[in-house]
Amino acid sequence: MVASLRHGEPREYSVGLVGYYIEGLPYSASSLSVSAHATPNLDLTLTSFVCTAYFPPNTLDPSTVKANGIIQRRSGRKLVSVVPVRLEVKLADIWAVAEFVKGEQHDLFLDAETVKSRLPAFRRERN
Repeated sequence: MVASLRHGEPREYSVGLVGYYIEGLPYSASSLSVSAHATPNLDLTLTSFVCTAYFPPNTLDPSTVKANGIIQRRSGRKLVSVVPVRLEVKLADIWAVAEFVKGEQHDLFLDAETVKSRLPAFRRERN
């Protein structure tokens, strides 16, 4: 996924996960859309992938909004207010990856056991 997007291949991905980290804070989530446009600066580490992502200010911790600021970004024909953040997805929290090429879905990875094993742990960390 990371190599494909870095090489400019016209791909989009849907990553099923139990949660992700925004500026180090855990957020519950069930999926993340990954593409060159939606998640720029994508990089792989030994235990995670990281990228830039954009979220509406009201969905983030107020300290993150204050630290990162609000910008205007085009969404279709209109400008929307978003906060650019560093998003991290730990590889252990991923339970599915699907690739979309010309609108056709290709499942690359599926592990339902990850949901069973990681979701309770992630929820405890979030609380």
